[in-house]
Amino acid sequence: MNFWENVLERIRKGKKLHFTLVDPVKQGGIEVDEIAKTAQRAGSDAVMVGGSTVRDRKDVYRTIEVIKNSVSLPVILFPNSAAGISRNADYIFFMMLMNSRDIRFVVQEQIKGALLIKKWNIKPISVAYIIISTSRRLTMVEKIARVKKIRNEDTRKVVSCALAGQYFGMQSIYLEAGSGAKRPVSSKIISAVRKETELPLIVGGGIRSPETAKEKLTAGADIIVTGTIGEKDPEMLKKIIWAVKYFKQ
Repeated sequence: MNFWENVLERIRKGKKLHFTLVDPVKQGGIEVDEIAKTAQRAGSDAVMVGGSTVRDRKDVYRTIEVIKNSVSLPVILFPNSAAGISRNADYIFFMMLMNSRDIRFVVQEQIKGALLIKKWNIKPISVAYIIISTSRRLTMVEKIARVKKIRNEDTRKVVSCALAGQYFGMQSIYLEAGSGAKRPVSSKIISAVRKETELPLIVGGGIRSPETAKEKLTAGADIIVTGTIGEKDPEMLKKIIWAVKYFKQ
């Protein structure tokens, strides 16, 4: 049983998971080392590597190298483009950005990266990726990927995107508020997507406390992703991971 099969089995049994996101552009080697070690000790299930402004796969490679020298957690690429693919990763979130106006982020970057993924034997996990606009100011990913805005109250639009992803044959759905988002994805949206779809539901962006994490899990999230909080407050990262690990419905 590989990592993703194990994830699916745990979700079927009612378990909740936590993934830790690190950005190769924002973190230096020492910071990555500390974040990864903190995450593993607290019980995080994987480390994701990626960011909206990554341009050089050498940065991604070096970041993964630091992580693998520090912890035994699986490493999942979270690329903004084909340039974010690195041969030393274990898995890649092979994402279709469902509400992008730019065909690059719907399918073209995926086509550019497909042969590399096969050549380097990186295991793909297909993802229907949906950006939710939770603040007035655009997050970096919204700017770069020319996202067609879906507001935190636009439940019907989000559910339509999520169902389209399921019907395309994706393996998971990812609801994202974006790095540094002031507010997380609304629990109303999470509940609606959970009710209408059958895929594992990943939720990230703006989750900065154990209480918020538990709220999103109660609404129907299966996997919580945190990024910025790991850079700014390692103690809070541990508390969030513990809240996910020991969550009871």
